[in-house]
Parts: sequence; structure tokens; C-alpha cells
Amino acid sequence: MTNGSFASMTEREQRDLARHLAEGSEIFDFEKALEFVRFDPVEAKQMVRDRERGKQLLEELARANRRLHLSAREFR
Repeated sequence: MTNGSFASMTEREQRDLARHLAEGSEIFDFEKALEFVRFDPVEAKQMVRDRERGKQLLEELARANRRLHLSAREFR
């Protein structure tokens, strides 16, 4: 972490990012997430983005699966 990265985030931004990081996490509770955000805010932001992207991909997969099942029914 660089001091510039830490200094550029307000306490509120750190806490918001920690809350997002802790939501649904099996690894982080809020306090651990806040500690991690303060240690490496760039990585914490990336982890949140990666989790959101993973959720989007799962939703897309579920929609594609539903379309496949509907197509299979129509084919019969």
C-alpha cells in the first residue's frame, strides 16, 4: 500500500469499502475487512469488483440456462 492510497480515502470511504468487502464474505467480518482496507485499499477495491463481476456472471449463466431449458422444451 502506498501512503497516497490510504490518505486519499476518507474514514467514511474506508468503512463503506470494508462493509462491502465483509458483506457475504466467509473470510472477513467488518473489523477484519476494515483492517485489510487500511492495509491495502487498492486490493480491497479489486476484491469487491471481482465479487460483483462474479455475481453478474452467475446471473448471466442462470439466464442462459433458463433459455436453454425453454429451447429444449420447445424442441420436444
